[in-house]
Amino acid sequence: MRLSKHDLFQMDDEWLKKLPAELLLEVSKRLLHDVRALQDQLNQNPGNSSRPPSTKPPWEKARDPDVEEGAPAQAGAADDAAAADSAGATADGPAPAQETAPPVTEGPSPREDSGKRPGKQAGSPGHGRTQKLAVTDHCAHRPENCAACGGALAEDAESQAYTAWDEIDIAPAVEGSIGLTFSVTRHTLLEVRCACGHVSRARPWRAPPDAQWEKVELGEWRLVGPRLAGVIVLLALRMRLSRASIRELLREVFDLTLSTGVIDETIREAGRASFPLEDALVADVVQVAQLHIDETSWPESGVLLWLWALVSTSTVLYLIGPRTREMLENALQDGYTGILISDGYGVYRNWDNRLRCWPHLMRKLRGLAESSDGRVSRVGQEMEAILTALMAAIYAARLDPPPQPLPERYAAEVKRLRHLCEGHQMDEHPALRSVVREFLYDWKVILRPLAEPLLPLSNNAAEQALRHWVIARRISHGTRSEEGSRAFALLASVIETCRRRGASAWQYLGTVIAAARKGLPLPALPAIPAAV
Repeated sequence: MRLSKHDLFQMDDEWLKKLPAELLLEVSKRLLHDVRALQDQLNQNPGNSSRPPSTKPPWEKARDPDVEEGAPAQAGAADDAAAADSAGATADGPAPAQETAPPVTEGPSPREDSGKRPGKQAGSPGHGRTQKLAVTDHCAHRPENCAACGGALAEDAESQAYTAWDEIDIAPAVEGSIGLTFSVTRHTLLEVRCACGHVSRARPWRAPPDAQWEKVELGEWRLVGPRLAGVIVLLALRMRLSRASIRELLREVFDLTLSTGVIDETIREAGRASFPLEDALVADVVQVAQLHIDETSWPESGVLLWLWALVSTSTVLYLIGPRTREMLENALQDGYTGILISDGYGVYRNWDNRLRCWPHLMRKLRGLAESSDGRVSRVGQEMEAILTALMAAIYAARLDPPPQPLPERYAAEVKRLRHLCEGHQMDEHPALRSVVREFLYDWKVILRPLAEPLLPLSNNAAEQALRHWVIARRISHGTRSEEGSRAFALLASVIETCRRRGASAWQYLGTVIAAARKGLPLPALPAIPAAV
């Protein structure tokens, strides 16, 4: 039977010294038994116990030899804020300027035996569309100028169709009606003979090659219309549906059959179409007075990356990349002068104008207060009580400002907290030493709200902005390519920004995709409501 917390509280060095040899041996046997049992419990992992793969820490997944080459890494459980905080900051000194993800150790892949790539193999029979849809509208495309002489072509000049494509889209809603109405438009490309004798053909617009989107095409010739594409993006990201689930929903609810390949292509194309909006999102983010920021692990085809969230009241910018200082500097363009609200990850210490998340610190002090070491527990309880009193005073000051400034009114409590931190910064207990040093490193940043009670005490805004995508990561296991990660982050940013501004995300994405397919300037982001 294991020793209880009540038993351990009564044991210290002095008590052990007073024990006779035979009792000391018996106590040692019990402690050794408990240590072995706890060590075995600590050593449990998905490979040697019934624990699910999601319990594996992200830094272990990155070098997991069992990850197949080219396969997505297993996603972890929703990040605990305190664990993510302590993982980022160093315990015995200021965090390094940057942190790079550990290299991936590639293990044997079952595909190595056959040498085949995933997906459809070369030479296998193809599949085409079998569903026949009634055409509801027609759109003819005529060339405007002669491709040879450059002269303008007469509108009444004889023409004939040389090819066409059908586009399935959602028709604009009629005022006062509800529901969705689908349309099938047949786009016909015409060829016209010029007076010079040359026959010119209308061509659908197609975006030039882009090194950042090598495998993603953008142009007019598409089966899925822009508004339907906006709905598909919303289903995939906001509703967290897989490509197969979207295909099933469209077939069951709307009797529309689309392949998973077309659905995936539509989502990637929407990402490329939204790419120019990234500059507008960054410009909005760097202008706000207060910016919440947080990050969570994000696997990309077995490589450990991080999903960053930069959150204001009206704009959210998501980025996927390494967990480094350069990543954050590039996002903020070295020009952010507002207040950065974050956890204790060391990269954020490069910004002087920032705030610390008090709930993170409270959880760490709660951990010390619940320690099995009685001495550590007493220190943790006292620090937790002081911080709780300061937090209550800040909330009270927001409703009824006191005549005396809070730093003066609570000078004794602050002095006692400082004394506890300085007295245990060389403590032999690693958890206590780490927490008090964290307080000392960020002393002014942590206590800044005491002098300015209206400043936020938590980083809940950033954590809540990530929570939806943490669940999505557990379902999809991340992304499989750099283009997929870029498209995911851009579309997530647009969707969440639209939600915060009270605009329909799928309808706005529809206008963006429609403009991008024709090479036209993209519509501006939805306006920020006056109340925001």
